[in-house]
Amino acid sequence: MTKARAYAPGSFAALTGLGRLAARRAAMAEASHPPIGEIVMVDGRRVHVHCQGSGRPLILLHGAGGNLRDFTFDLAGRMARTNRVYAFDRPGHGYTDTLHNHGESPKEQAEMLHKAAIALGIPDALICGFSLGGVVALAWALAQPGFVRGLLLLGAVSHPWPGGVGLTYTLAANTITSPFLVPLVAAFPPETLVRNTLTSVFQPNQPPEGYLDYIGAGLSLRAHSIRANARQVARLRPHVVEMAKRYGELDIPVEILHGVEDRSVYAALHAANLSRAAPNSRYTLLPGIGHSPHHHAKPEVLAALARLNTLRG
Repeated sequence: MTKARAYAPGSFAALTGLGRLAARRAAMAEASHPPIGEIVMVDGRRVHVHCQGSGRPLILLHGAGGNLRDFTFDLAGRMARTNRVYAFDRPGHGYTDTLHNHGESPKEQAEMLHKAAIALGIPDALICGFSLGGVVALAWALAQPGFVRGLLLLGAVSHPWPGGVGLTYTLAANTITSPFLVPLVAAFPPETLVRNTLTSVFQPNQPPEGYLDYIGAGLSLRAHSIRANARQVARLRPHVVEMAKRYGELDIPVEILHGVEDRSVYAALHAANLSRAAPNSRYTLLPGIGHSPHHHAKPEVLAALARLNTLRG
């Protein structure tokens, strides 16, 4: 099991005691929400994966700041009625280790998870990616066209966006400000932070009943997870710029589902452009749905999966 990470002696966090308090909070989060799957070793690093069901392999990739529990809360179980479902924690999230301290690119994340999939004996798979997990799924498909047989993308990031990624991500990823900000947030997370974040992401819908307790938000508020997530988000755009040039190479079926009311990842910028770029794509726009198709548009998601199951990518 991943243990709470300590701070180096002499660091700002250690000197102020924030590191000890942050580590204590992390240990509590891990005790209340331990791994629910198995740990696969990849080049000496841990990858956490939850497996269930039988049938055609389907890999699930969660979004920024989340973990595989986002899928196992409900949707993975429904998908497992027709598929062998593998929900992964992405690098730096949940109980999967980071690769380095520079913010893993979508390609690097895909490579690590691909090695884990091969270790699990998966010959090929459909891949479902939500939000930032969607761009990792796209990177996986571009790098391993013989392995990825189809994509199911939910509110997925796919194209470059105007502007930055927000001050919090920028400060948490910056080597100068991160040592001060991250320990403070990890040691004293504002009580309303998680609830307000979920409300913002899910709007105009509401988080499902029981979701907040199940997801293990404390796992995302561990210092190393805050840093890993911030670095991945803050340094994502250049990778997406290059990836977007290659979507025409995707010779597999691509199901794209996106909420009309999504204000985290805009459909017109991402899904609409991807549907034009990917030659074998099908685009389903979801009225009244925000950044949560896997929670609030499950019939449409399952219908898209059924279509992929009938096709050979």
